[in-house]
Amino acid sequence: MPSADCERRHILVVAGPGRSGTSLFAGLTSRLGLHIPQPEVSWNRSNPAGFSEPRWAVDFHGELLRQADVLVDDGRPEAWELADEVGRRPRSRAVLAAWLEEQLDISPRIVVKDPRLAWFLGLYRDAAAEVDADLKVATMLRDPAEVLRSRELAYGTATSTNTRAIGWVNMMLGIERRTRDLPRATLAYSDLLAGWQDALACADESLGLGLVSGATDEQLRSAGDLVDPTLRRSAADWDDLGLHASVRGLVERTYEGCHGLIGVPADAQGPARDRLDELHEEFRAAYDEAAEIARHRTGATVRAERRKAIRKTRRELTAAETPTRVARIRGRVSSMLRRS
Repeated sequence: MPSADCERRHILVVAGPGRSGTSLFAGLTSRLGLHIPQPEVSWNRSNPAGFSEPRWAVDFHGELLRQADVLVDDGRPEAWELADEVGRRPRSRAVLAAWLEEQLDISPRIVVKDPRLAWFLGLYRDAAAEVDADLKVATMLRDPAEVLRSRELAYGTATSTNTRAIGWVNMMLGIERRTRDLPRATLAYSDLLAGWQDALACADESLGLGLVSGATDEQLRSAGDLVDPTLRRSAADWDDLGLHASVRGLVERTYEGCHGLIGVPADAQGPARDRLDELHEEFRAAYDEAAEIARHRTGATVRAERRKAIRKTRRELTAAETPTRVARIRGRVSSMLRRS
């Protein structure tokens, strides 16, 4: 007769910034018996082994981020509150709960992975309660120098490395603070590559999903086929990334603080949590200070661009040929002058 825990419904969400090994972890769990809702996002050259991401979830999270005006790698500390506000909307909860219910009818143990998901952990908490399922969180931790280099290779250099680094800090600290009362595990990407069974067994002491202990020999062989250390193409040196010294220091301390959670039971995480709380306050203070310092330059840039637009519009006005066009351009100039 199955145990009461086997009869429970489980939702495992995989959190962590993109390029942190989240795809590998989710893929391993799917080969060990958890269900990835279908269809999945197609693989591409940046991730030839596949993303292990449900297409529906990616689209849903993307729409919520647009409503919140939050970027997937947003570095603003207040971005969490903006995302929470959208996640608290009854419609957001109803839509997610309905989808989760459909997936749990297919399998009582599902895994949902998407780098955007972390912004809506509160929403998943509420929706999981509505469908009477246990929510568990696995957070992937990869050397941030490797993450930043991998993002450059996958996404290009339109976004500066310093901006991406701040987004990484904000994401890691935010996830940690929002999952403290949930069954959770932090895993190192390097540990998955070096010995994935040991890494999953250690994580499962907190997750309680029987990922390795409950797997068949066939499932273990299938999962082992997914681990390919040669895919670790993004080794990087800090000196090559060009980070500001203050940003690099904050990133390194955040990485060390999060690393202190690996393999540590919840009731023994107090010292690590205290250190991460200190880092969170340091991060918010540094961000606010930087924003205040940049305010004058940003304002001056906006004013300069506005004056440039006014001059351009005035030139168009001079060249205008019809009364209607003249009136329309004059209206634009008046509007710009009121805002400047």
